[in-house]
Amino acid sequence: MGARARHDRPATRPFGVSVERGLRLAIGILLLARTVDFAFQFVTTGATEEVAVGFGAIVVICTAAVAIRCLAGTPSGFDVVLCTLALVAGALSPRSEVPLAGAADSPVVHLIEPMLLVIAVRRRQAVVPILALAALHVALRWTTGDLEGLRFGVQEAVFATGTAFGALFLVTQMRRASARAETVIAGQRAARDEQMSAAEVTSTAFLHDELIPTLLSMDSIPDAPQTRTAAKAALARITGPDATDDTTDIVGSIRAVGVREDLDLEVVVSGPRTPVPDAVLDALVGATAEALRNVARHSGQRRATVSVVRRPTGLRITIEDPGKGFNGTPGVGMRVAIMGRVEAVGATARIGAAPGNGTVVSLVWRARWAARVLGIAPDHDRLIRAAVLVPGRIARQACGVLAVGYLGTAVLIGLDAPQPASYAGAAAITVLVLAVTMAMSRGPMPPLLLGAIAAVPAVVLWFALPTLSREGIGGVESWLIEFSALPALAIAWVVSVRAVLAVLVPNAVVILVAARDLGIAGSDLPHLLLSQPATALFVAVIVSVCRRAGSVMSEPVGTQDSARTKTLEDSLAATLEPVVAALRAASEPGGARDHAPRELALAVRDCLYLPGPNHAPLRAELDELRRVGTRVVTILPDPPSASRTLATSIGTLRFHSPAQVTLSANIEEATLVVVPGLTEDQTALIKRALPVAWKVEGDEDASILTGPTDLATLIRRGGRRHVPG
Repeated sequence: MGARARHDRPATRPFGVSVERGLRLAIGILLLARTVDFAFQFVTTGATEEVAVGFGAIVVICTAAVAIRCLAGTPSGFDVVLCTLALVAGALSPRSEVPLAGAADSPVVHLIEPMLLVIAVRRRQAVVPILALAALHVALRWTTGDLEGLRFGVQEAVFATGTAFGALFLVTQMRRASARAETVIAGQRAARDEQMSAAEVTSTAFLHDELIPTLLSMDSIPDAPQTRTAAKAALARITGPDATDDTTDIVGSIRAVGVREDLDLEVVVSGPRTPVPDAVLDALVGATAEALRNVARHSGQRRATVSVVRRPTGLRITIEDPGKGFNGTPGVGMRVAIMGRVEAVGATARIGAAPGNGTVVSLVWRARWAARVLGIAPDHDRLIRAAVLVPGRIARQACGVLAVGYLGTAVLIGLDAPQPASYAGAAAITVLVLAVTMAMSRGPMPPLLLGAIAAVPAVVLWFALPTLSREGIGGVESWLIEFSALPALAIAWVVSVRAVLAVLVPNAVVILVAARDLGIAGSDLPHLLLSQPATALFVAVIVSVCRRAGSVMSEPVGTQDSARTKTLEDSLAATLEPVVAALRAASEPGGARDHAPRELALAVRDCLYLPGPNHAPLRAELDELRRVGTRVVTILPDPPSASRTLATSIGTLRFHSPAQVTLSANIEEATLVVVPGLTEDQTALIKRALPVAWKVEGDEDASILTGPTDLATLIRRGGRRHVPG
């Protein structure tokens, strides 16, 4: 018997490569946005000097080129050089006065770009290049602005370096999660390969030893009890106990519970299928299973009714039995296994019973649409915890790294002009960050906490920003704007990006109002308003990669039963559906028989000797020959790897309905013996229809057709074949 060939899985990009690609995309999008912002600022200033225009063009060309390279491919050290050149050009561009620290026309807007490129290009030892870039920026500011430029440069360097180290910390966490995911993927792949290898052996034995004999019995002794029993067993092996059940749906899962408990179970369903989170599905099915076990053990009945009412906004399951019921309150088992289980996922359970009147268990789950719209569904929290274990601690550390840079800048600014309102606001936001990250460590994010995250920073900015000067609000003096985004960056680990952006909206409104009151020019507003969303989006990309790693690490390997089902489906391919229909008809008395079992047995045999998609056309042509009444004999001791040309050759015979065709083939060549032989007219027609390199000869007793099994494979191997005529 030929062993079933193992199909190669399509090559996929390693997870770590996908992670780095996501990082490059995030950096590319950020650089592109900053390039557009700089170009807008430069155009609105109305600069006409040739030197200024030339330096501005260098900045735009360099940063745009790097952004495009990040989006399209892999950045390199050359891109770091280009961004550094943009930094130098921005610093040397002539100005009438020294730009304030952090202002829209300050060269600091180009400092973070090479720092991010260093993080992407140098996976290790990125700290020294980041510090070197900061020192270069300070030197450039000193050179072009004397002592005032030096002071501003130091303030900006501290601010930008803190941001870069925060990004480096986040990227490091992302890469660690990626490495863990790669390890898990390798283990899962090995486990799946082992499962599939065992399943292939088992499935091959089932097809040869059970399915084919059963189909032949259905042809020869269709009404025998042993045939019906064998058909039921084969059907259960292929499709499971109930082929109509969808185990991914809660209704199918409930029916499976009834089968396991040997209950006469009636399931009444109303409403369309409702998407249910995995955790909720597991809890509801587990609680239903416990209720049905109680029916089987304590009710004195083997009958039960389960009503499933499905609605777009939720799900209700009611389990009723006509048993003896009980007095008093539910026991510990019911309170834990039913009520406690569903309450843990936000559902409710009610149990009603009376002596002699049976028991009614009602389970109700309502979808939290507000939570889903805001992106605080349980899956966000579950997946990130699979990747980083304690997201609250990681978020607290990341915010701490960013805060060091912001507060360092605040200290330097405070040496000249203290900012008591900003300091008080920073203290309030720090307390909020600590509270938020501690709540994240304990469990899923409470929805009410989002309100505090949206309100507190906005209130802080409302009182602090008016205390700044008109010039200062556009520079590093307004460091509190970046600092106020820390709570939103913290929750980015456990909620969706839309939730993060939603809590930043009040901040944007307050910043816009404060800028208007202080008379900030409209051209400076993008510089003010985009800083928080840009940082949030960068963090969200990093977190989404970690969440994807968590999804990989929490993905179940699968069971041996699912592996066997998969291999049977792959083995039988298009033959599966008619085989299942024939087995189902044979297992039921008086079932309609629409398929010839003997033909199906031969088709299954073809699946054994000619497995996989490469031979699907050949198997289809053999089936068509049998349908027109031809007796097909196959001799395949060493089956070919591909058979497209052979399938085409067999297709030329189908229209002439030969009595018998014997197929023998090896890896490269096939022979078809047609009995009785073809007539002269048939031979002439077939010669014209045969593929190149096939020939036909013979007499009235038999005709012999020979040629390559797959001409394309032969040509790739460098083989040559004589073309007749």
